[in-house]
Amino acid sequence: MKIRPYLTFNGECAEAIELYKRAFATQSMEIMRFSEMPPIPGFDIPDDFKDKILQATLTIGSDYIRMSDCGPGHSLNAPETERISLAVEARVDEIKHAFDILAEEGRIGIPLEETFYSPLAGVVFDKFGVMWNLVGSK
Repeated sequence: MKIRPYLTFNGECAEAIELYKRAFATQSMEIMRFSEMPPIPGFDIPDDFKDKILQATLTIGSDYIRMSDCGPGHSLNAPETERISLAVEARVDEIKHAFDILAEEGRIGIPLEETFYSPLAGVVFDKFGVMWNLVGSK
């Protein structure tokens, strides 16, 4: 059994994928849009929703996260403190790179600094309100 983090967005999942690809220098992913979903009787996808993300998988190191947009007629209203947080452990240079990109339009929760458990660690909320705990390897 494995547990995978799953992030849900209000129509900006494709934009989040691009941000996370830059932050974590990854290209491995699968993307399925609502337009690719098999037909379901009585459930029509609005035209303006067909390009939204039904499900995406993004590899970060040897792990992966899954993500999607809310379905038609739904919205996510949780404040950032109620959203999922993700912990990423990597080399110090990778942590610095990811932190800088995620903070560009986000908010720094804890600045990157040396700690008793890591040569470089910090917390950043990206522009979508997802909290990232970034920890550099010793």
